Amino acid sequence: MGRGLRWAATTVVLLGLLILAGCATRLPPTEPLAPDEHAEAEALFAGFVARPTPAAIDADLRLNWDFLGSKGGVAAVLQLQRPALLRFAANDPLGRALVLAVSDGAAFTLVDNRQGRVYQGSTDSKFWHSYVPESVAVADVFVLLGAMAPEGTRRVAESGRDKEGTGFWYVLDASNGSTRHLLLDRRSGTMRRHLLVDDGEPVLDIVYSGATGADSTGYQWPRELRVTGSAITGTLSVHIDTVFSDQPLPAATFRLTLPPHFTVERVE
Repeated sequence: MGRGLRWAATTVVLLGLLILAGCATRLPPTEPLAPDEHAEAEALFAGFVARPTPAAIDADLRLNWDFLGSKGGVAAVLQLQRPALLRFAANDPLGRALVLAVSDGAAFTLVDNRQGRVYQGSTDSKFWHSYVPESVAVADVFVLLGAMAPEGTRRVAESGRDKEGTGFWYVLDASNGSTRHLLLDRRSGTMRRHLLVDDGEPVLDIVYSGATGADSTGYQWPRELRVTGSAITGTLSVHIDTVFSDQPLPAATFRLTLPPHFTVERVE
């Protein structure tokens, strides 16, 4: 499997979080709220947190990456279910899986069909955290992809306004030493940007645009995600082509039957 595809596969499984010498991203400038904007900002955030969201997604994606030394794209299928179930397949032009990965939030299996190898390990392993910051849990993938309100967080700073005056910024505690900075659109109430910040540095910066058709809960997934930050050596773009379902998936979806002739490597 080419280096770019390996990076993109790992990146989308974890939504862009490669611990490499990436490009620095600065925190966006904010302006204090005017006295008459405080109530509007509070109501906007309360409505955002309270809106119904789906429990699962089964979707076709298109990934495009421009990393240091690699540029390309691939079609993929992503299936997620709360709290932390994941299945991801990167496919060739004929629809055959090049890379297939599943995780239950505690352990993962990654199958490389081109090399005939299987990698298995824990999401607490050094291997996992050589790619993923400890501040990012598998359960975060769902809310990051969907531009949703993270669970188990609390506000830790005053709200602010973006320079254009079209959105409000909110700072949340991720309860692990990092903070989340969310930009909500004043008109639509949807999230336009999500930053995960460690020690004052954005390790992950996701910009959202567009929207899919509403699912059974009335929720619209963002159509496009542009992922940058200090944790990756370039840019990953995720385009959600089609959302097939938002209903809970069969348990077998998140289990793999390993080819008997593949080499299985346990990574620590």
